[in-house]
Amino acid sequence: MERGWVRPRPALDRRLDGALTHRLTCLVATTGYGKSTALAGWGPAVGAVLHRLGPADRDLPTLAGAVAAALSAKVPDLPADLVTAAAAPLGPDADELSKAAALAGALTEALVTRSRRGLVLIFDGIEAIAGAPGPVRYVETLVRAAPRHLHLVTASRAPLPFPTARLRQDHEVLDLDATDLALTPDETAAWARDLLGEAGAGIAAELHRTCGGWPAAVQAALDALARGDPATWRGTVAGLAANSATLERLTLAAFKDLPAAMRELLRAATVLPVLTPGLAATLGAPPDTLDALAARGLFLEPEPDGHRLTSTAGTVLTRNLPLDRHEAHDVAAVAARWYVAHDRPELALRAAVATAHPTLAATLLDGHGAALAERGDVLAALELLPEPARRAPPMLRLAGIAEQNRGHWTRARELLAEAAEGPGFDASVARRLAFIDHMRGDLDRALPMYERGHAHGLPPADAAMCAASMASVHWLKGDRAACAELADRALEQAMSLGDASALAMANTVLAMLAALDGDRRANDAYYLRALSYAERAGDLVQLIRIHANRASRHLDEAAYAEALAETEIAGRLSDLVAFAPFAALNVANRAKALIGLGRLEEAAAEAADAAARWEAMGSRLTGAGLNRLAAVHALRGDRTAAATLYRQVIARAEPSGEVQALSQALNGLAELLTADDPEAATEIAARALRHVDGISGVSARVAAARVALAAGEPGRARTLLDEAEPAANDRRDHAALAAVAELRARLDGDAKLADEAVRRWAAVGDPIGRARAELVRAALADPATGGEVAAGVRERMHAIGCRALDDLIDALVARAGPPRGAKLAIETMGTFRVLRGSVPVPRTAWQSRKARDLLKILVSRRGGAIGRERLVEILWPEQEDETVGLRRLNVMVSTLRAVLDPGHAWPADEFVVSEEGALRLELSGVEVDVETFLELVAQASRLEQAGRQAEALARWAAAESAYGGEFCEEDPYADWAVGLREQLRLAYVQAAARLATARAGEHRYDEAARYWLRLLERDRYDERAHLGLVRVLDLAGRRGDARRRYRLYAELMRELEVEPAPYPA
Repeated sequence: MERGWVRPRPALDRRLDGALTHRLTCLVATTGYGKSTALAGWGPAVGAVLHRLGPADRDLPTLAGAVAAALSAKVPDLPADLVTAAAAPLGPDADELSKAAALAGALTEALVTRSRRGLVLIFDGIEAIAGAPGPVRYVETLVRAAPRHLHLVTASRAPLPFPTARLRQDHEVLDLDATDLALTPDETAAWARDLLGEAGAGIAAELHRTCGGWPAAVQAALDALARGDPATWRGTVAGLAANSATLERLTLAAFKDLPAAMRELLRAATVLPVLTPGLAATLGAPPDTLDALAARGLFLEPEPDGHRLTSTAGTVLTRNLPLDRHEAHDVAAVAARWYVAHDRPELALRAAVATAHPTLAATLLDGHGAALAERGDVLAALELLPEPARRAPPMLRLAGIAEQNRGHWTRARELLAEAAEGPGFDASVARRLAFIDHMRGDLDRALPMYERGHAHGLPPADAAMCAASMASVHWLKGDRAACAELADRALEQAMSLGDASALAMANTVLAMLAALDGDRRANDAYYLRALSYAERAGDLVQLIRIHANRASRHLDEAAYAEALAETEIAGRLSDLVAFAPFAALNVANRAKALIGLGRLEEAAAEAADAAARWEAMGSRLTGAGLNRLAAVHALRGDRTAAATLYRQVIARAEPSGEVQALSQALNGLAELLTADDPEAATEIAARALRHVDGISGVSARVAAARVALAAGEPGRARTLLDEAEPAANDRRDHAALAAVAELRARLDGDAKLADEAVRRWAAVGDPIGRARAELVRAALADPATGGEVAAGVRERMHAIGCRALDDLIDALVARAGPPRGAKLAIETMGTFRVLRGSVPVPRTAWQSRKARDLLKILVSRRGGAIGRERLVEILWPEQEDETVGLRRLNVMVSTLRAVLDPGHAWPADEFVVSEEGALRLELSGVEVDVETFLELVAQASRLEQAGRQAEALARWAAAESAYGGEFCEEDPYADWAVGLREQLRLAYVQAAARLATARAGEHRYDEAARYWLRLLERDRYDERAHLGLVRVLDLAGRRGDARRRYRLYAELMRELEVEPAPYPA
């Protein structure tokens, strides 16, 4: 980029070279210190990418697209969708800040994998985006998430609009200010000699003193001296001062000496986004005018697509020589015609907005509305129109589209609904309006609007997409016939048009139909066509949907690794686009795949994220996320939480007719209730079997068979399995086939079938399914062998956080022989349980919740006594009569002793001891999980202090595994539990952090990630855990996951008003 006549400044270039060893370099100085000139000269020497920020960059898509495009020229392998995604529409009520962080994160991730050479990215004029949250977050995220070889340089008149204290603490920031940018006496002399000849050197010292080395003042003064008589030079220099008034006076003087055509062109430039030679000629400027002005360095500076006023010239001319309203409108109209003729209607609209020209804005919106809704500042232009014009149906339609593209779906729906009632209605309005309702789960409102749009027929592509969307709604409702009819119609219309987006949508819904029918070959073929058409159309939203749906197909076959690969592709795209509906579907699919692989910590986080995304957009389609979250709770042994979530899904899905989520919830709840309430489980399984024609049909039969087997109905179980097996074979549902083999082994007592079940579960990579099958096989073995196998299964399951099999394991261990050691075991961390001789005490054995509470309180005292009066206060806070309260307590003590020792095999005070008006738990004959855990922590600490690290680590691992969850988590508000709960939580944090750090050091990154995730479940603001997790994910090569987790961390730190740490590369 040209520097005009200004000489190079080698000393300043050397200072700028320091940017090559810093993450961030900040040039901060007032106007005129040559920031832009210095960077324009230094940048090419180091191969920098320079982006000069202007008003247009206050729009996030414009900024992100321009930066991605500029970097693509330096790094040709950068994904093309980085540019495409910047302009993609936002999802419902999308957060621009999140999209900004995602776009920047995706760019840095791409630079990590596709460029290893040092790269400098310059943002010149940061003040242009001050107060624009999205663009500011974009730049901030680039700074914090930059890989080591990417160096950011910013130039601005004020400090950066985001905090950098932590970066400075880590010596990651190089600061350059006015003292660094000021000319030295030698540089001033060189400039004077260059422009004035040798005679100029004689006044250089005085010029330097009066201007203080301020480059703009020196430049303007030299320009004035060059136009004057050398005899007046000293007098002119003596009258200068290093202030803005002097600079303004000199600039105006230079301006007045220009030819009239040049002056008028510069005044016109004050209201135009960019000047080009062609536009300058159209405005009446002679040839080469722009080059001549740029060469002087006072008025214009080059841009990638033209020229614009320098900051100084723009300020001076706008203040002193502004265009009046009529002049501004005339300039905007002429320029708009040129911009439109050169396919830049968005620049024309920007000129109309800058000059507040309502007539021009209306003309542009009428003629180019469709393109401008995607690219231009339509909403600002609409505000210029008088109210009647703004309320006209075409403008309502345009406003609705613009609002929808910006993620403001609530407002978009209002505008589109109003447009739909007038002559502005067409299939495009119908499709957009119905799509909002569709994604929010209001299927009954979406269907008639899709139908109306399809019937309207114009535009034809939108009408075809209305048909495909109707088919999708019928698919959700489980209406195969209607889905098939509309899908065929959509494909026929799309093929006749040749529209790539319509063809992508039609083929997608046909693939979904094939999945419903279990036709794998057709499903594959349709999705491959859909992908091809979506890529051709550049339709990122459809690409996300297709990849998410392909992941669903893999999940139906228990191909969990393949499903994860598809979700990774869809996840990267959905991060870029911030389109919540399909992103939520993709995250839910990811959670299901992770469940299948036994990665419960990751699955819990993804499932909660999916549910939160649907909830945030007010959608009723929360079922997939909540079903996954319920499944995680169930596998962790928290049946109450799981049942609550399943019932929530059922309550929402039944009224809307969303059959897919409903079926999954019924199946999950039926299996969950099998042990505790077989009658309810049987009734729910029967309800699930009403939907056997859908995708969940096989799962419904398997779940019902499991329920029937538990309810003592082997014949019914066998019938259901006979129905399920051929369907599972047809669908290649490997998980269902493994479950069928497992259940047949239980039915028939067949060890070979149990072996087959173990092999099948192992083949799909499901460790929990495999463990369950191993327990079936163990039950068929001799008691000693079975008990040994069960103990091994328990160790493996607890290591991954699964406690759903504990009851089966306990039964097998108890069958192996009388327990050694404690007579009772009490578990209070996580789900509360009491075991007598390894056999869990059933809930029905407790005659009163107060008796359970009494035992928990005694456990919280850790063997210490608690007064009877205090127990009465805790258990019956409303009890005023102490005598009555003590009698009630005596009853509870008797009840508790009867539960703990129903056969009266031990003395009455063997477990619950009464002494001197107090009660305590006798720990000598009771194994309490709290005591076991704390003793393991104490042992680990002692070994660590003794330098026996390997042994200490083994104890830390045992302690971490022994921690089943929060102490008395079903009593979150009980004051008596708080102290011990916090003590246990802190001890657990200590154990998990030790293990995470150790596993990372051993390059066992997935294990380390598991521990960090467990810590984050207990404290979502734990910065050490967040950064540790990001680091190990990055080291494991899971960079997409790492970047997503880093964004989450940064958002949480901002919630606390804490500056995030940089990405831990």
